[in-house]
Amino acid sequence: MNVQLPPRSPKTSLTEMTEIVLPQHANALGSVFGGQVMAWIDICAAVAAQRHCGRVAVTAAVDGIQFLAPIHVGEVVLLEGRVNAAFTTSMEVEVLVDVEDPATGLRTRCLEAWLTFVAIDRNRPCPVPPLDVQTPEEKARQQAAIERRSQRLERRRSNG
Repeated sequence: MNVQLPPRSPKTSLTEMTEIVLPQHANALGSVFGGQVMAWIDICAAVAAQRHCGRVAVTAAVDGIQFLAPIHVGEVVLLEGRVNAAFTTSMEVEVLVDVEDPATGLRTRCLEAWLTFVAIDRNRPCPVPPLDVQTPEEKARQQAAIERRSQRLERRRSNG
């Protein structure tokens, strides 16, 4: 039985998280561990993916993480995730990470990440709803996601 799932807006998946960098999150220089930021990104992306598909979704790939600026103890980390594209059983989720100086409120983009999540039902991949893109920004995000997916699949073919 092939049931057509209704499209969902990218806004459905929008996920915002806030963290404060504590000493246990940081290295000897007072900068947050990259692995800690990646864990926060994975959680934010998982929530966004699950909001889109309405079921458990698991990390399948990380297409890119670009650290643009350091994050220090005492700063506030703001994560924003959203689904950029939906395929058959997978979704690309983008997570943008900003750091906020608590004294000034100044925000700086410190990281961008793109992850692929797969919807799971009874331990098997299952269909996800199509993404209903409307705005030029949503369409551009979707097109960029399609290109990243194509490149990832090509790398897999050439390495396998």
